[in-house]
This record gives sequence, C-alpha cells and structure tokens, in this order.
Amino acid sequence: MTTEKKLMYGLDPSKYPSRLGQPWKEDEVVKLLRSIQKKKSIEDIAKEHDRTEGGIISYIKKLATDYHFNDKRPIEEIQQYTGLSKEEIEEAIKKRVIKKKKPTVSITDADEDEPTMKEVVSLLKDIQGKLNALLEKVE
Repeated sequence: MTTEKKLMYGLDPSKYPSRLGQPWKEDEVVKLLRSIQKKKSIEDIAKEHDRTEGGIISYIKKLATDYHFNDKRPIEEIQQYTGLSKEEIEEAIKKRVIKKKKPTVSITDADEDEPTMKEVVSLLKDIQGKLNALLEKVE
C-alpha cells in the first residue's frame, strides 16, 4: 500500500510495514514457502517480508485454496507446503466457496420496476415538504 493510500485510509505509514497491501512477487512466494518449511514463526516471516502477520497468514491461506482449486492437490500435500492444519485448510476452502457463491449485483441487473432518479427526487421533495409542514406546526 502506498504512503498516499495509507494516508487516505487514515493509517500512519510509520506504524505499518512498507509491503502492506503490495502484490506478492514470485520470488517472495518461494521465500515464504521455504520459511514455512524451516518452521519459522509467522512473526519472523512477517518481518522478513516487511508485511503484517495477518497479511502472511492470509496469503498462506490463499495459497492453500489455490493449491486445492487450481492444482487439485490433496489436503495432506497442501499441509506440507503451507504448514496449515487440515482444519485450517478446510476452513479456508469453505470460506472461498462461500465467497464465490455470493451473488453480485450490477447496475444492469437492476429491476425494471425500480424508480427512476426523477421519481426518487420527487419523492424526497414531497417528504421534505411534509417535514417542513410538521416543523411549522410544532413551532
């Protein structure tokens, strides 16, 4: 995440790793997997990659689901690569399936019975007029 984006989101750049929100490079993924094989702690891996611990954990889970869905690797093999437990991998897979099932709504999917902007504006003006009338009665 760039310094500008950190500032835009109200984050103090000095409190976050410089690679926060940056895409993962291929060599960085290899380094991550090697660190996992060496059984390094998430804290140490995060420092090495200049990322947050949460970012490391999230990326490991993403790799696990990629191995499952894209490469069709068995859970046991994914465990060896990622260091995650069977339960953690199954949970990550479940979350990804749920995420993919969520319907997305686009403007083109809008119901034709939806009011037009002109109708909404007219309704809001009517409501505003009625509120003003009520306020006059109260005063």
